[in-house]
Amino acid sequence: MNPERSNLKQQQRAEQEHTQEQFQHAQTQAQAQEFATVDDLLRFDSDQNPVPPEVGDRLNRSLAAEPKPEKPWYKKFFG
Repeated sequence: MNPERSNLKQQQRAEQEHTQEQFQHAQTQAQAQEFATVDDLLRFDSDQNPVPPEVGDRLNRSLAAEPKPEKPWYKKFFG
C-alpha cells in the first residue's frame, strides 16, 4: 500500500472526527442554553455577535446628523 495514500486517509479520518466532535459540542451547548425572557435571549445574542466597528461608526454619524427635537409645548409654556 502506498504510504502517502495511507497518510491521506488517516488525515481525512482525523479531520472528519474533529469536525463531528465540534458539531456535537455545538449542539450540546446550544441545547443546554435556556432563557427566562426574550430580553435575556437578545442580550446573550448581542454578546455573541458584536456590532462591526464600521457599522457602529456609521450609526453614530447618522445619529449626530439628526436634528434636535423641539421643546414640547408644555416646557415652552411652563419654562
